[in-house]
Amino acid sequence: MTTTLSTPVGYLGAAGHVVPGDGQYFDIENPATGVTIGQAHEARPSEVDSVVGQAEQAFNGTWRDTAPDVRGALLRSWAERITAHREELAALELAEVGHVRAEVLGDIDTAARVLTYYGGLADKLEGTTFSQYPHRVAYGMDEPFGVVAGINAYNANMVFVAVKGGPALIAGNCIVFKAAELAPRSTFRMAELALEAGIPPGVVGVVTGRGETVGSLLSEHPAVGMVSFTGSPGAGRAVIGQSARNIAPVVLELGGKSPAILLPDADLDLALPSVLHSNFVKSGQSCIAGSRILVHESRYADVAQELAKRAAAVRVGLPADERSEMGTLISRRQREHVHGLVGRAVAGGATLLTGGAPAQDGPLAAGSFYQPTVLADVADDNPAATTEAFGPMASVLSYSDIDEALARANATSFGLSSQIWGNDARTIHYLAQHLVAGTVWVNAHRALHPTVPSGGMKRSGFGREFGIAAVREFTRHKSVVWDLTTDRALPYT
Repeated sequence: MTTTLSTPVGYLGAAGHVVPGDGQYFDIENPATGVTIGQAHEARPSEVDSVVGQAEQAFNGTWRDTAPDVRGALLRSWAERITAHREELAALELAEVGHVRAEVLGDIDTAARVLTYYGGLADKLEGTTFSQYPHRVAYGMDEPFGVVAGINAYNANMVFVAVKGGPALIAGNCIVFKAAELAPRSTFRMAELALEAGIPPGVVGVVTGRGETVGSLLSEHPAVGMVSFTGSPGAGRAVIGQSARNIAPVVLELGGKSPAILLPDADLDLALPSVLHSNFVKSGQSCIAGSRILVHESRYADVAQELAKRAAAVRVGLPADERSEMGTLISRRQREHVHGLVGRAVAGGATLLTGGAPAQDGPLAAGSFYQPTVLADVADDNPAATTEAFGPMASVLSYSDIDEALARANATSFGLSSQIWGNDARTIHYLAQHLVAGTVWVNAHRALHPTVPSGGMKRSGFGREFGIAAVREFTRHKSVVWDLTTDRALPYT
């Protein structure tokens, strides 16, 4: 069965996509129109057991002993299939997530690029030889866990499949994804394309359902050796507790409240549109948004007003409309969260410069759209500075010197990413050394690349995605010590 917009979503294992005739189903809604466009099955414990069991069989029977160059060729073939089905995948994602078309196509291209990278890396992973002693050989191997779980958020479905699946597969693991319940179809179609590319049945599986039910079934499953999770800090804590039952390691990416520091000499023509884009891309549903914009007091008033002016000009529209620059939030519930946070921020002393309300003009009325919002006069303890909005809300903060900017940038429980905009090399290097963040971008934003590791510090999580570092997360180390002597003193003789 091929996943389409009219296909109910079930679960996917070695037998392909199965849609059960009974059990609990929940509605899938188009967030841009409010229309129910399909249904998805909430996987039951027996079905999760079946998908994980099939993955375990594929690992033991085929995948663990598949040659690295063969694994790599299959991943490259998977990437080619994704590119060939670009429009089909885009239609699924546009309907279920509501990002604008350019953003959706960018995610598809990124997924293909990531899988191509890992496909090329597959036969270049090496072991280790340890210190040489007479008559002894000692070496290390990084081996797969077996079956691993990838639990994904909704805001970058196809990228998450590639970022977790690529390193997991070339390390020799099989992977079972928990697709986002609000938007599961593109994850299922990505897995189907893996099968069509020749990856053996069972190596890539998918289930869906609520995180507190199906997610926990995966995290606690005794045959799952490792969990890679993307989501909120609260859900991340739950995953840690669930995986502890089997002492399974986890990789967690748990969002952020990232600073964007504009130095006094920053090129505003470059910085302002870039910083705003980091806040409004995907309607602000981005964990790496530079949502705390720190501006030197000498330029603060002018920058704040210019940011508001530019934000007000962002065209909010239907996702498939080529003229749209920002689409919809994932649901009315998420829109209520963003709107409530804006209200609490203003009540806490912030000044609303633009936005601050649902976008409901004309064709937007039935959807979950929200106006691009800019707040000024935001104190460090204001809700806008402490809480991840996951929506189009940017806060502008003033600082007087670099040490204050650094202290305030680090005054958060998150530590996923940060931005520095300016040209003073000494100051930039000082900030880059002392910012508590997994990634520091200088005169850039969202500059993710398959070769560059990315991940969080503090409440933003731990472990790394992208690059060779991600492959290490999906392996466990084994040391082999081989004594070649036969003439030696023996105990108890």
